[in-house]
Amino acid sequence: MVVRRCAAPWRPEDGLTCSAADDSPGRSQTAASILLLLAVAAASAGQTAVLAFLPTLVDGGQADLALRIHDVHVASLTAAHPLAALVFAPLWGWLADRIDYRIILRTALVVLALATAPVGAVPLPMLYGLRLLAGLSAAAIIPLALLSTNFAPGGRDEQARRFTWLTAFMFLGDLFGPLLAEASASLFPRTPLLVLALVIAVLALALTTGIVRLPARCAARLEGRRLQAPPRVVTLVLLLVTIVGGGGLAAMHVSLLVTRSEGALSREAIAGMLSLCGLAMLAAQLFHTRVTWLVTAPRRLACLTLALLALSLFLFRFGTTVVEMAGLIAVAGWSSASLRLVTSFWISGPMRPSGVMLGLQHTAASLGQALAPMSLAVVSPHRQAAVVEAIGWLSLGLLALLPAIWRRTATPVHPAGERA
Repeated sequence: MVVRRCAAPWRPEDGLTCSAADDSPGRSQTAASILLLLAVAAASAGQTAVLAFLPTLVDGGQADLALRIHDVHVASLTAAHPLAALVFAPLWGWLADRIDYRIILRTALVVLALATAPVGAVPLPMLYGLRLLAGLSAAAIIPLALLSTNFAPGGRDEQARRFTWLTAFMFLGDLFGPLLAEASASLFPRTPLLVLALVIAVLALALTTGIVRLPARCAARLEGRRLQAPPRVVTLVLLLVTIVGGGGLAAMHVSLLVTRSEGALSREAIAGMLSLCGLAMLAAQLFHTRVTWLVTAPRRLACLTLALLALSLFLFRFGTTVVEMAGLIAVAGWSSASLRLVTSFWISGPMRPSGVMLGLQHTAASLGQALAPMSLAVVSPHRQAAVVEAIGWLSLGLLALLPAIWRRTATPVHPAGERA
């Protein structure tokens, strides 16, 4: 194999050197991009596809299961996936900064397929294990797919475009996950996620057999992309924004699954609302592909979406009809998706691509998705609305703090040191 030197010296934190084989032609680069988009969508669908089935899976034929215990299991199973992700995402990012990230990505897809296929055909204790395993895998797939955008040709604007499309497909998975599970359940009633598992297995096969080559880490591809990195205090606040954005939406989702005073919603209604939320999250990403706010005005974008998230959280308790609840969840989904895009793009490390930082950002998102369901599980039923409102107050607090902390957006810096 002929090895070509990168423009910058190799350093351990830069990962592997580039080779001629890694410089794929345009058609192969397109195939790699499509594969990454589908992988991110599949990892996201693995979380939302099972949600509408959790009440039935928890019951498991036990008609005498106490209502309170039932709600605790539903909330805990919802939190198991992001809980595993928040623990392992920084580890995968740390490893990706030191070894070939593609090895981790391939392995994670295989594990995700194995963890998804048996859902529905296993007892409750094993279901917890499968959800943890799925979260562990998603914690590698999503951050490392985002990390790979730094190693493909193009400048910061092109990187932003790739980031946006990857996050769009992440929310596309949120949209189609419940619908795919419903369709799969009609074919395989005992294993409603089997079709999704087969799709993930095909993606893993395409990667492990070398049919499609993902871009390798190479310092030469990073020339001309250097920007001023946000101060650490900004990074910390962005992590808090990520936690609140993920937690607010998760709290609304779990509120649909546990018993409401008006009566429980049907599984089909819940699946429809979750899919509508995914549609709103996808629409947010498509919107950001048409505007440049992610690069030119990220602070204003974050403040706007924090305000919308807080508004939807405060009004959610007053939603009495399916239409009202669906509309508020759609607004929260749009806001949460936009916040996820802003924080992942600016935390990812404009000075040097960092798997660790993307891992921490994924941990923050998963932390919010885990804490909100667990909070709903431990409080009494009549206090669950207070949990949702508390996240709304946190959103308002960050809305007041962010403009004061993030005073200047990062500006491009050319290799010669001149500002763009």
